[in-house]
Amino acid sequence: MSLSEEDPLSNAPEPGDEPSVSLVEVDPGVAVLFAEQPLTDLDLVPFEMLSPATRQSFNDKLAVAAGIGNLAVQGAQGAVSAQGLVRLAPQTLEALRTLRPVTSGGWNLGALAGSNGQFAHAVRWAPATGAQSATMLASLGPAAALLALQMQLASISRRVDENIELTRDVLRALHEDQWASLLGLYETTTRAVREARAVGAVNDHIFASLRTREADLRKQRHLFGSFLRAHLKALDADAKGRRAYVQKNAEQIIADAHGVLMAESSWYRYQVLRAAHIGHDIANAIENEPLLADLTAETQREHTIAMDELTLLLDQLERQCRLTAELPGERTLPFTSKRQASRDTVAMAAALSERTAELSNRTVPRPAPVAPQLTVFNGAAPDGVLQILRWAIPGREPLLAIADLNLDRLVGDNAYLAITSESFFLSAQSSVRKQGIIDREYTLADVRYVRFRERGKQGPALDIITKNEDLKLTFDDWASTGSGLEDARRFSDLLAMAMNLPEEERRADPLLLEGARETVQLARS
Repeated sequence: MSLSEEDPLSNAPEPGDEPSVSLVEVDPGVAVLFAEQPLTDLDLVPFEMLSPATRQSFNDKLAVAAGIGNLAVQGAQGAVSAQGLVRLAPQTLEALRTLRPVTSGGWNLGALAGSNGQFAHAVRWAPATGAQSATMLASLGPAAALLALQMQLASISRRVDENIELTRDVLRALHEDQWASLLGLYETTTRAVREARAVGAVNDHIFASLRTREADLRKQRHLFGSFLRAHLKALDADAKGRRAYVQKNAEQIIADAHGVLMAESSWYRYQVLRAAHIGHDIANAIENEPLLADLTAETQREHTIAMDELTLLLDQLERQCRLTAELPGERTLPFTSKRQASRDTVAMAAALSERTAELSNRTVPRPAPVAPQLTVFNGAAPDGVLQILRWAIPGREPLLAIADLNLDRLVGDNAYLAITSESFFLSAQSSVRKQGIIDREYTLADVRYVRFRERGKQGPALDIITKNEDLKLTFDDWASTGSGLEDARRFSDLLAMAMNLPEEERRADPLLLEGARETVQLARS
C-alpha cells in the first residue's frame, strides 16, 4: 500500500475534495486508518486479539486523540472510527522524507492507492513525528506500542510462513540437532496466534500452551543469535578476508540466517501474545499498564537489534556472492558435500535478504549499478569491470569518475583510480578483475595537494599528496592529446576540488613571521 504523489493533476483527487479517510502514523511505517465505513479495497490489518470492550475503548481513544469523528454519536451511522492498521510502503516513507506534501489544518494531503494500484481515496495523514500522532501516542500509552507489535506480527505471519524451501532444507541439514526444537516452537506460536485471532483475545486457555516455553524460545534465539554475531565478527575484515570467509562458509551463513528468522519470529510471536494476554486482564488493567509498556518497548528494541544484525549479515553475504559470480573462473561455491553454482547461492542469499527487508518494512539495501559520468579510458570503460565494482566498492556512495592509469614504479602496473562523493580508491587492475579486491582506499578529506603535469608526447603525470602518502601516477600516451588529455585534466580537477589543509596540521614560526614584517617595512620605506 502506498500514498501516491505522482502525476497529481491527472490522477489525484481534486484539491477541493474532502478526504474520505485519515491516517495517523503510530510508528514509522505503521498507521491507524480512520473511515466512516470499512474499506474493502485496501490491505487492512484489523485490531485482532482484542475483546469487544477493549476494541471499543481503543477506538474511542484513537478518535479522541486524533480529533476525528464525533464521540457523542460513536457507533452511529456516519461516525468516523478506527478501521485497523495499514503499513506504508518503503517507497512512500522515502517520498515523505524527500518531498514536501500539500498540507491543510496541520495534516498532509495525498491519495491512497488500493490493492490494484489505482487511486482509491483522498487521504489526510499525520506522520509519526507530527502533532496529531504525538497526541495520540500520549493518549494511548502502552496501547500504541501494542498496535505496532500487532502490525509486525501480521507481517511475520504473512512473510515467514511463506517457506523458503531451499534455505530451510539447508538449515535442517546443518542443524539437525536443533531442527525439531526450532520447528516445534515455530509451529506452537503459529497455532496460538491462529487461535487468538479466531477468538479475538488471548485468554488463559490459549496462553497455557506457551506459558512454559519462554526459556526454550530464548535459548533458540540466543543460540542462533550467537551464530549470527560470530559470522559478523569474521566478516569484520579486509576485502580479501571477507571474500575468503564467504567462499568457505556461504552455506553455513544461509542456514544460520534462516535459523535466526525462525527463532526470532517464534520469540516475537510469543512476546506479542504475552502482551495481548496481559491486556486481556481488564480487572488489573491499571496496575498492568507499566508492565505492558515495558514489555512492548523491550520487545521492539530487541527485535529491531536482531533484524538490523541479520540485515547486515545478509547484505555482506549477498554482496560477496554476487561479486564471486562476476569474477572469471569463480562459477561455484562449496555447498554441503559438493559445489553449487555461485548464481544459485546468490538467489538463496537474495531471497533471505528480501524476506528480512519485508519484515522490517524496508527495501533491500543493494548498491545501484555503477555508471560514472567521467571515464578516462582509451575507449569505453569495460562493462565487466563496472559490474565487479558495483559489489566491490565499500560503502554506497555513487562512483563519479574512473580512470585507467599506471602506478609510477620501476616496473609500472596498470591500475584503476576512481572517485566517489566521499572517497577515492587506487587498485591494481589485476586485483579488481581477478579477485574483486580494491587495494587502497582514501577519504577525500585526506587529500592535501593534487598536481597534474603534461609531458609532451608522453601521457600526463598525476601526483596526489594525501595525509600520509605520496602517490605518483601516469597516464598512457593516448591521454597526451585531444579528448584523452581533456578527460585526464578534468579527472585531476575533480580530485583537486577536495584539496584541503586542516587547521590542526597548519604550522607557524615567529622567525618567518618576523621576516615577513621586515619585508613589509622595507617595501614601505
